[in-house]
Amino acid sequence: MIFLGALLFIAAEIVAFVVVAHGIGFLWALLLLIVVSALGPFVVRRVGLGVLAHTQERLRRGEIPTRELLDGLVILIGGVMICVPGFIGDALGLLLMIGPVRHLVIRIVGHRLARRVQTVRNGRWRVVSVGSRRVHDEPPPAPHRPALPPDPRDGGAS
Repeated sequence: MIFLGALLFIAAEIVAFVVVAHGIGFLWALLLLIVVSALGPFVVRRVGLGVLAHTQERLRRGEIPTRELLDGLVILIGGVMICVPGFIGDALGLLLMIGPVRHLVIRIVGHRLARRVQTVRNGRWRVVSVGSRRVHDEPPPAPHRPALPPDPRDGGAS
């Protein structure tokens, strides 16, 4: 399925290049692809440094930078899409550099993935394998309770 998707994406990129080349000329279309692919890393670096600054600020406050880590992952994916020549990939990669678009993608993918991975029903975990429709019912995991340190008032005995 992934292979078929990759083939369709490559075919769409070729069609997009032919359409653009027909409109502005082959050499201009080729130059545009080269320029966007060359400038892409600078855009990714600028956006990524902003996310890195937010991550460091959250860490300084003692918070877990979950949103920033997800932002970084989406920026990385967008950066790869920009650096690989192709008008469709460039457009999608540049869209992922826009904060509100990136946050919307994270929210949508997060909700869909959370629904597919596991749910709790009647005290049993329902684990749905990602990429398939197989369902496994399992008992919920036992709660982890860390051992308490000995009370010094008891003289070390617990």
